[in-house]
Amino acid sequence: MNNKMFKRMGSILLALLIGASVFSLFPTVSKAETTNVTWSDGSLTKTITEWNQTDIANVGKSSGKWYWEIKLDGGYGEVGLFSPDTKQPIRYEGRSGRNYGPSSTSFGSGQYDYGSTYNANDVISVALDLDNNALTFYKNGISQGVSRYTPSLLGKTIYPYIRNPQDPPATYTANFGASDFKYPVPEGFLPYQESGTSTTPDPSTKPDPSTTPDPSTTPDPSTTPGSSDTDGSSQTTGDRAILTVTMDNGFDKEFDLSKKELSAFIAWYDAKDAGRGPSFFAIDKHNNNKGPFSNRKDYVIFNKILTFEVSEYSTK
Repeated sequence: MNNKMFKRMGSILLALLIGASVFSLFPTVSKAETTNVTWSDGSLTKTITEWNQTDIANVGKSSGKWYWEIKLDGGYGEVGLFSPDTKQPIRYEGRSGRNYGPSSTSFGSGQYDYGSTYNANDVISVALDLDNNALTFYKNGISQGVSRYTPSLLGKTIYPYIRNPQDPPATYTANFGASDFKYPVPEGFLPYQESGTSTTPDPSTKPDPSTTPDPSTTPDPSTTPGSSDTDGSSQTTGDRAILTVTMDNGFDKEFDLSKKELSAFIAWYDAKDAGRGPSFFAIDKHNNNKGPFSNRKDYVIFNKILTFEVSEYSTK
C-alpha cells in the first residue's frame, strides 16, 4: 500500500517537473519601459510667473503616437508643442481658443479660430501623432479637431510646451502617464512617458538545463505532454498573432491582429497593470465585421481579464 502511494506521488512530482520545464520554454513579453517625463525643473506642477515665459518637458519624441494631459491650475493658459530644431511652437490659447503656429503662405499670419476657450481647472489633452504628422487638442475630454498646424512644421524632435500669455502667474500640472489619466486615451496612442514596448524575451525565462528530467525517470506515457506542447511551434515568430483573452467569467475572446496592434494591446495592459491609463482597450475585429457595419470594435475591460495568450504566425 505504501509503495503504491509513493510510486503515485513520484509520478505526480515528475509530471509537475516536466510541466514546469515545458512552460519555461515559452518566452514572456517584458513590460513596456517608461521614462520619467517632467517639466524642465523636474516637477509635474509648474508655475510660470512672467508674461511670455515658457517651459518644455525634459523628453522629446521624434516618432510614434503619444498622449498627455495638462490641467490649468490657475491664470491664463496656453498649451502646445515646441521644437528646438526651429525654436517655434504650436499653441492652443485658453483665453481666445485660437490656434497659433508658424506663419506660412498657406496659413497666413499663423493663427486662426480653433476651439473652445478654457480656464482654471480645465484639462487640456494633447494627441500627438508623429507617424501621420497630425495634432489634436482636447478640452475636458472633448476633441477640438485636428489642428491645421502639423508637427513637421516645427522640426524632427517635438516637446510638450506651456506658456504664460498674460501678466498673472500661470500654473500647470501635467500628467504624462505616471498616474491614471482623467480621460480615455485615443485609440492607438500611448502615454507620453512610455518609451515603447519590447517583445524581447526576459533572459530569466530561458529554461534552466538543471531542470531537464533524467531520461531514466521517464513517466508513464499517460503523464507525458502531447507533441503539440513540445514541438516548439509556440516559439515561431511572424508578422501576425492570434490574441486569446480569457475573461473572468471563463469566456475566451479571440482576435487576429498585426504585430503593431498586438504591441499596442500589451503596452496598454502593462501600463494599466502599473496603475496608469484607461480601464478599457478597443480591439478592431477586422474580418469579423458582419452585416451593414463598416467597422466593429470589441472593448475589453482590464479588471475582467483573467489571462491572455499570444500565438504568433507568418503570412509569408
